[in-house]
Amino acid sequence: MKNNLPGKLHIISLGCAKNLIDSEVMGGQAAASGMTLVGSPDRADMVIINTCGFILPAKEEALEIILTLAEEKRKSGRDLKLIVAGCLAQRYGKELLAEIPEVDLV
Repeated sequence: MKNNLPGKLHIISLGCAKNLIDSEVMGGQAAASGMTLVGSPDRADMVIINTCGFILPAKEEALEIILTLAEEKRKSGRDLKLIVAGCLAQRYGKELLAEIPEVDLV
């Protein structure tokens, strides 16, 4: 059943190969629901950052990307929805929501 979700989605996949597969599944489900997948966060209404929460360089990269997008959202005033998924979100979801108010969902 098609939900006809409006908008444009960009997915950033970080970490292991499983995250890439999970990102492809999320993208497929979003497209089936009527969203348009776009190649840049600048063109998106919603960005999903699919993160790694175990490998230190991947955690650092994820936090850098989340903070960069949060700052862009804050400065631009755009109604960009930021969603953090993956292991970092599972391990530190409450902290992410408390520390980065621009994150809409984990």
